[in-house]
Amino acid sequence: MNRTIAPKSAIAFEVRKGQSIRVTDVEGSQVADFVAFRLDDYSERFSQANTRCNNQTIRITTGHVLYSNHSNVMFRIAEDTVGVHDLLFAPCNWFIYDKVLQVGPRNGCLENLAMALRPYGIPQAAVPDPFNIFMHTHIDEQHRLSIKKPLSKAGDCIVLVAEMDCLVAITSCAEDVSDCNERHCTPIQVEVLQAWNGEEK
Repeated sequence: MNRTIAPKSAIAFEVRKGQSIRVTDVEGSQVADFVAFRLDDYSERFSQANTRCNNQTIRITTGHVLYSNHSNVMFRIAEDTVGVHDLLFAPCNWFIYDKVLQVGPRNGCLENLAMALRPYGIPQAAVPDPFNIFMHTHIDEQHRLSIKKPLSKAGDCIVLVAEMDCLVAITSCAEDVSDCNERHCTPIQVEVLQAWNGEEK
């Protein structure tokens, strides 16, 4: 599979254990929200909290793993050309746009993920907080969170190796108000590879 996610949209697809997902920032400075569910039991899903706690870091990169809400390993990061992603923020959504950013209600990554997952019978309430690929966040000395311009350039990528059969959904983040996507949303490329040892197969 090789698909391009249009700006401000999402796709969902199945991936099997041993296959790899390569997520590429096509033009640079574009975030991709990533969520996953165990293919034979959608109640087991990606967990931001377990991924932070079990890796003992808020910033994961090559060699770290993505955990489910049952602390099972879902994916292993095999390659990462950026090294800065987010495990703190929820997906952007109508509330953020309307009440926080005050630009009026509109669909964000939460709604786009839910629409992509709807054919699989997964309701919006079951969409977990994502692994925010390429998102550059910061905690200051007063413990305040902020969003900075992504460090990803055109062609930067991350490769995730599946450690179980999964249903995956990924967005091209819809946020064009802050520095999250440098105020301009662009495409994300997603490829499913049959194996990964540093080369496409």
